[in-house]
Amino acid sequence: MNGSIPNDLLMRFLQATPEQQTSIERILDGKSEAPRPAPTGPLMMMMGDAAKLLGVSRATIWRMVKLGKLERVEILPGTFRVRRTDVEAVVGKAEG
Repeated sequence: MNGSIPNDLLMRFLQATPEQQTSIERILDGKSEAPRPAPTGPLMMMMGDAAKLLGVSRATIWRMVKLGKLERVEILPGTFRVRRTDVEAVVGKAEG
């Protein structure tokens, strides 16, 4: 390869999403991150399940929704869920 980048590799980089390009740049800079584990469990959680996961009451989950810390998703009229990734992000913010 003698220091040059093959055209097909360059084209793949240019066609990558901005997130993928950022990841590639971080790797090239020696700042690669450990891969995140794939989420386990349902993608949408009932309020009670989210409360159990966070160790809080359902009322606290609803307060978090009201404050904008969690987003409710209406799956049927009057039936709401929260995204598991949003609930896990709350935990991540609390730890960091």
